[in-house]
Amino acid sequence: MSAAPGTEGVGSKSEEHVDLDPHLRQTVIELHAKLDSLDYYALLGVEPTADRKAFKRAYFELAAKFHPDKHFRKNLGSFKVKMEAIFARATLAHDTLVDAGKRAEYDSYVQAQRRSRSIEDLLSDAIAEVRRAQETAELQARSTAPPTLAARAPMPEVDLAARRDALARRLRGGRFAGAPSSPAPPATLPKQAAPSSQAAMDDLRRRYEERVVQAKALQARTYTEKATSAIAAGDFVAAASSLRIASSLAPADVEIARMAKEAQAKADVLLGQTYTQQAEYEERNGHWADAARSWTRVCRARASDARAHEHAANAIVKAAGDLHEAARLGRRACELDPTNVTARLTLANVYSTAGLELNARRELDAAARLAPSDDSIQEMIRKLGQPG
Repeated sequence: MSAAPGTEGVGSKSEEHVDLDPHLRQTVIELHAKLDSLDYYALLGVEPTADRKAFKRAYFELAAKFHPDKHFRKNLGSFKVKMEAIFARATLAHDTLVDAGKRAEYDSYVQAQRRSRSIEDLLSDAIAEVRRAQETAELQARSTAPPTLAARAPMPEVDLAARRDALARRLRGGRFAGAPSSPAPPATLPKQAAPSSQAAMDDLRRRYEERVVQAKALQARTYTEKATSAIAAGDFVAAASSLRIASSLAPADVEIARMAKEAQAKADVLLGQTYTQQAEYEERNGHWADAARSWTRVCRARASDARAHEHAANAIVKAAGDLHEAARLGRRACELDPTNVTARLTLANVYSTAGLELNARRELDAAARLAPSDDSIQEMIRKLGQPG
């Protein structure tokens, strides 16, 4: 049984015996659960237009509630870790927003987040729209289809007569009054009746399918026109979304497929730019898990970007993430730019972290050949030790 909205995690933690009143316990649980999704303004409870004094006031109000020192000698149990996390994030928010330069940088980051989220939402909505458009096309085809063969074609006369004879025999104990002594031969359908009925059914099915294709083509044209207008306005994300739908409705249309590919490429450029802006901010501020996610999205939008793949691999390692994925990204970075020393070192670090010392040494040796005068690489090789 699922929990009611807003009460996730209340269970055993809220019933834990701690020296906090029930309202504060609930507040800690709810705020900690959504800590990563709140921007700094929402966390402090202030408007983005607020001034420096408002940020400080809001911060001290939060500190009065959540700083563990405010609950000195109280039994906080598992709530202590949550309260420390909330206070640490509130401190980061305060320190960022009261500094004009950091605040401007953070505001740009938040705007990039919103842009990338809106782009992703629009492109993913196209998938649901494809299903709706296809269902609409099928409904339109059904509404204009002729009655089915079962409703149109009359039953052959010989078949009706055979049915009447069988019914009469059942009603009269198996014999007609005045029926002939020799049984009547069993009624059979004319040899051509079944094939002609099947042919008629096939014809109806073919005409129905043609109507579905025509209805989808009309809808595809509508979405293509929307995309053309979006391209004229410079909105390649909306164009890519509409053309994705149109291409699904008319998969054989080469021109729509070409337009969809071009629009998606331009949408990927924009998506790559916004995620790069996010990733670089997260990287500078040591938010490695967030940076790993953002750099990975850059890699999806820019499959040939060696730098993005190297940064993604590095961020995953620092976030203690999936080393298999980090190795895949690191190898891809080296494939894209075989002479990139940084990519080789990052891949070596991935292998070393995973305990694959021979693989790590191989990448370090490759880096040393690329940069023979770099003493730091030789030092890394020495630290790795001799092969076992």
